[in-house]
Amino acid sequence: MPSIEHLQFLTLDLPPSCIEFWPLNPQYATVGTYNLEKTGADHEHAEESGESEASEGKKSQQRNGSLILLRVDGDEVKIIQTLSTPSAILDVHFHPTLNQQSIFGVATSTGSIGIYHLVWSHTEDIPEMIYTQTLQYFPEDVLITAFLWNLNGSSIGMALTTGEICLRPFKSGKPVEASISGSLTTHDLEAWTLAFSSDGLGVYSGGDDSALKFTELAINHEHHFDDSIEAKYGEVKRMPWSDRKIHGAGVTAILPLHSSDEGGLVLTGSYDDHIRLIYAPVVGRRNVLTEMHLGGGVWRLKRLDSISKPISSENQTPDNVLLLVSCMHAGARIMSLRKDENNDWQFEVLAKFEEHKSMNYGSDCQPGLNSKNQRTFITTSFYDRLLCLWRY
Repeated sequence: MPSIEHLQFLTLDLPPSCIEFWPLNPQYATVGTYNLEKTGADHEHAEESGESEASEGKKSQQRNGSLILLRVDGDEVKIIQTLSTPSAILDVHFHPTLNQQSIFGVATSTGSIGIYHLVWSHTEDIPEMIYTQTLQYFPEDVLITAFLWNLNGSSIGMALTTGEICLRPFKSGKPVEASISGSLTTHDLEAWTLAFSSDGLGVYSGGDDSALKFTELAINHEHHFDDSIEAKYGEVKRMPWSDRKIHGAGVTAILPLHSSDEGGLVLTGSYDDHIRLIYAPVVGRRNVLTEMHLGGGVWRLKRLDSISKPISSENQTPDNVLLLVSCMHAGARIMSLRKDENNDWQFEVLAKFEEHKSMNYGSDCQPGLNSKNQRTFITTSFYDRLLCLWRY
């Protein structure tokens, strides 16, 4: 398999934790950074032990960060704007609906979701990031480790260092309803990741307790957060479940591929360095259909084929999936998941990007292909503050 070399790299001022391309104009991408004020000894211990910054951050007093707006211009990536933030940034996502995709949210180290807009500058023909509001959903000593918009962006799902998985309403420009509380489920240790099922009716979550969980949502038929009644998290049609036997360490990434009334196909990543495809039936034991050791903790998974074509519907199971995988200290991987001649699922590593010298947390792929039928990637690494542009 080829080992990819960078087209360009930048050394950032602060450690990068997440990145996402702007769907409306994928020449641009936003990067979040996470800066932990600590002693040199603490920094060396964290780097040597491989501890995540979210976990290590709980031992320190001060965290801050920044948002960076990038532009990809041919084989170059340029920093267009930098905004300092009073909190560290752990996750970033653009709003999913077409008429609101200039809005993006960031998960912070102080229990809030920051909301920003990308707007075109009046003086220059480039966009700029504008701060809009802070949604203070939780106490300031809680870190939101990951978040996602629901299918139509009317609510936000979040994973917390308290172990909780929570769903809260989102209305642009409206204040947070302080009366809304409760959680969908709770992990015994820090919750690291969550994902809505591909039918939008349930949430998978993973945490440091090595548990993979599923909870059905108490939402109305239009997939809106139901604010007409008190959210009844316990009323489910499909029984919630929790599985602690599959993963040998914390569950750090979840990517549902297919959902039906019988069950679903779910990809997971873990601190135990494995990527797995799991069949999760509504009733019965969950089964690992295939797995692969990748040499590093699997922090994030992104489906690449769904950039140009829709994710499979309920009645169509995918049989060939292309993936971008962030493997922490092992760099990034381009992988395929497909069925072989015996109808068995198999992973294959198609390419590696191994120029990162520390934790690869943030990675993304620019939508679309260039004139040479290549995809454009930006990947980052934490302690060396490296951002790399490359193609495959």
